[in-house]
Amino acid sequence: MKASDSSELRDLALRLVSQTLTASDPAPVVRNCIKWISNGIEVCGRGFSARNIAVIAIGKAAPRLIDGALESVEATRALAVIPRGWVRPKSSNVEVIESTHPLPSSLSIKAAEEIIELSRTLSKGDLALILISGGGSALVELPKPPLTIDDLVELNRLMLNSGMSISEINTVRKHVSMVKGGQLAQYFIKRGIRVIGLYVSDVPGDDPSLIASGPTVPDKSSFSDAVGFLKARGIWGNLPGRVKVFLEDGVRGVIPETPKRLRVMNKVILTNVDVLKSLRVRLSELGIRSIILTSRLEGEAREVGKALASIALDSLRRGLLIKRGVVLAGGEPTVTVRGNGKGGRTMELAAAFAKSVSKEGPVALLALATDGIDGNTDAAGAYADYTTESRAMGIGLSIDDALIRNDTYTLFKALNDVIITGPTGTQVNTVVAMLINTKITH
Repeated sequence: MKASDSSELRDLALRLVSQTLTASDPAPVVRNCIKWISNGIEVCGRGFSARNIAVIAIGKAAPRLIDGALESVEATRALAVIPRGWVRPKSSNVEVIESTHPLPSSLSIKAAEEIIELSRTLSKGDLALILISGGGSALVELPKPPLTIDDLVELNRLMLNSGMSISEINTVRKHVSMVKGGQLAQYFIKRGIRVIGLYVSDVPGDDPSLIASGPTVPDKSSFSDAVGFLKARGIWGNLPGRVKVFLEDGVRGVIPETPKRLRVMNKVILTNVDVLKSLRVRLSELGIRSIILTSRLEGEAREVGKALASIALDSLRRGLLIKRGVVLAGGEPTVTVRGNGKGGRTMELAAAFAKSVSKEGPVALLALATDGIDGNTDAAGAYADYTTESRAMGIGLSIDDALIRNDTYTLFKALNDVIITGPTGTQVNTVVAMLINTKITH
């Protein structure tokens, strides 16, 4: 194996970072979706007449969503809820509320109350264009009485560290909130205001009812589903007592269920698979063959990394998927936190991949969180290849130890293989590119 093999794989992987972020930008997508018409606007081919239009963007993609929308819409009010320290909208007439992520706080309640108050400034026949993206579950919150924000913080902390999938977590979130699972839309609908929800998906399968817990989408899940997920993951016994009583009351029908029907137009306008398709086009322009494996990676990140490694090695040795080229995938693996190190899902996935392909030949992997933030770090992801383990051992580090301590950031940082993008202003889930014995040809 030549050192040049690793260098060429790395060069291609790093080039794909900027291509991924360009493809993940929702601004041009929402801008192209919305058009002015004589007495209102057309949204994704459907016309709406309205005297006043409010544009509300929530989540990690809120800055780019609202910038794109305001290029097409003359809004009466424009409001964006973003994480603290996040990329801000470029449009000067946007009211910006900074909130917290991944755990809710009093700022999340303030954001919810501001949106509800905005609904009171609109009249019957007006239009609310609500732009939703990942991160919104924590950024906008209003606990159902008698629950408190402290109850919800502890509930979310336990869920996020348990290895629960995003669909499971958001099912629970919808049943302890007054704004999730279609309930935010109800504040507008009750005043005769029409609601349009446009979604950027960060969930495998792209179900809008699960994106930011679907604040404008009817909810198919139940209190029984929420309780079942918490018990199956073994964290029911650790929940605050008030949360357990509340959810049990919901199962018994004492507390009303989330709305099951709503008169709202909801549409997902950008997904992980859209990004993968765009990358495939770009790779073709570079003279590189590629295939899309899936956009629905789920499960423990380290196990996903091992599975991807087996695919890469079978491709390299037997050409089962692709003999030479790039295998693209995406989704949202999870991490069960047991150590006290620094890391996240993309770096755990990359570390497990590196361990499995060590010294096997010219294969590599780029794992990138499109929001620019992986776990509790400043990294967006990591690069790993068949030389990662030997290079780590050469400086006294161990992949196994990094995984045990959930400290993969320290590992990749020392190898100069972390990917730093800073907050991107979007969120279209994790993107993975497996490079199989390939290089840029032109």
